[in-house]
Amino acid sequence: MNRVTFAVSPEIRVGGTVFSPKDMIAIGQIVGDDAQIELTTFQQLIVEMNEEKSEEAKEALRDKGLCVYETGSVVKNLSVCTFCKGAEEEGLSAAKNLNDSIVGMSVPFTMRVGYTGCPNACGEPLVKDIGIVKRKETFEIYVGGQTKTMEAKTAELLIDQVKEEDLSPIVKSVVALYQEKGKKREKFFKFVQRYGIENIRKDLGLSS
Repeated sequence: MNRVTFAVSPEIRVGGTVFSPKDMIAIGQIVGDDAQIELTTFQQLIVEMNEEKSEEAKEALRDKGLCVYETGSVVKNLSVCTFCKGAEEEGLSAAKNLNDSIVGMSVPFTMRVGYTGCPNACGEPLVKDIGIVKRKETFEIYVGGQTKTMEAKTAELLIDQVKEEDLSPIVKSVVALYQEKGKKREKFFKFVQRYGIENIRKDLGLSS
């Protein structure tokens, strides 16, 4: 019997990516005892279960208010801070819109995008492939962070003073450029190093 995998995450909300006890009970009941559930560093759970039951399970999970995502070489769901200063001040709507615009996009290698609503950077955006930091009414976009191996590094500033309405289109265009110019299995931070941040700015029309 074929097995398939998919990711489950709570919706982005004040408090961050937090599963409630009801969420956990619902997940266990819906996927069943024969499923395997793996905790990951992507602020999501990976469910492996029988293929013939998977579509029904996904729909039931969505009905419970949970988010279901694809696994593999795609843009993962947004890694976020806790929005401790409030949804409006820290841009919860901007984070949700950004997540909806890029999650699941196919890329050469698994991609992580981090968002934090203030310069405290609790969401650790500067060690993600793409990091977003909200400063008052505008946003900064960083690219090329890396947490693992001896090549660990912080991301570089791509552009600052980005308006909310421009945030999702710019980030999506960065991902699209990586889709087009990245090599097979090339990690995003390697792509940034090889292609060059100035070339990224130029291709996206961000050069001053």
